[in-house]
Amino acid sequence: MRYAAGLSVPDPFILVDTGKKTLILSSLEYGRAKKLLGRKKGYSIVLLDPLYQEVKQRIRKKKGQKIRKGTVLAKIAALYLKKKRITKVVVSGKMWVAHVAQLKKLGIKVVISEKPLYDRSVKFKKEIAEIKKVRNATVKAMRCCVGIIKRSKNKRGVLVFKGGRLTSEFLRMEARKILLEHACEAQELIVSHGPQTAFPHDMGSGVIKTDEQVIMDFFPRSLETGYWFDMTRTVCKKPSPELQKLYNTVKRAQNAALKKVKAGVRTGVVHKAAADVFIKAGYKTTEEEGYIHSTGHGVGLEIHEAPSFHDGGTERLKKGMVVTVEPGLYYKKLGGVRLENTVVVTTTGYNDLTRMGRVLR
Repeated sequence: MRYAAGLSVPDPFILVDTGKKTLILSSLEYGRAKKLLGRKKGYSIVLLDPLYQEVKQRIRKKKGQKIRKGTVLAKIAALYLKKKRITKVVVSGKMWVAHVAQLKKLGIKVVISEKPLYDRSVKFKKEIAEIKKVRNATVKAMRCCVGIIKRSKNKRGVLVFKGGRLTSEFLRMEARKILLEHACEAQELIVSHGPQTAFPHDMGSGVIKTDEQVIMDFFPRSLETGYWFDMTRTVCKKPSPELQKLYNTVKRAQNAALKKVKAGVRTGVVHKAAADVFIKAGYKTTEEEGYIHSTGHGVGLEIHEAPSFHDGGTERLKKGMVVTVEPGLYYKKLGGVRLENTVVVTTTGYNDLTRMGRVLR
């Protein structure tokens, strides 16, 4: 609904798109929608409440039937569709099974789309501007955490900041404070360290040792617009030569992948560029270690959108796509390193939205 109508609707709603978008909304949302969209071309605003009353009356006439809240929205949708003589609909793969079953039961042919109903992969200028706002908050939060690690002192092999031992939990809270000041939320922030970094999605916990790498993967969402941003940095107060080598290799892989980013290039080509660097450097990949994830993904109203940079990917990049490039290496003995930048695809390459350097130490 955010994308189709530019409207955030917390209550149940129905959107029927026949080329013209009809929004069927409760009385709580009806007035606001009419004010924002009522005069715009291509939109029609319909009050849900009368349709609901009609559904209730029809159910009461049938003995033994009750109004089940789980399927009433689908019954309202079916009633509206029949009034408009619409007998077939395409729905999102994320629609509730109960709704799909109810529409079918009421004589509506339902086709479940394997792809999103709207191709959001190419972003408008306005969308990129909103993503940049989240970027600004993300970079501030990241700089804050990197600064804390930098100012921390070594005391008996662990990092100490302002008299207390530095933990993942503390850094995560400091980042969230800054993000919230910029109207962004981050239910999940990765601040892992040492052995935890061998697992890409380990959120991280506990006291950070002086010679441990810290992977900080921040992916906040704007509370106002719903847009996301995504970036990762790996830092270490006192890295070993082996860790520095791992970091340098990941950085080279990211550079190689970024060089391939351009409108018209297949996603698999970008992934292969990063993977080839790891292979040439002698870093092997198994089911649990090495380069165990894709090179990146689209970012927008969801944190993971099309396209996806994976092995053999055939989708071609388009101008205006906002994508991440995030190669990483992960080993149980050494831990992991990941670097992630979010960029906008152009006809000649990309514009890097991630305004922050890449330095391990």
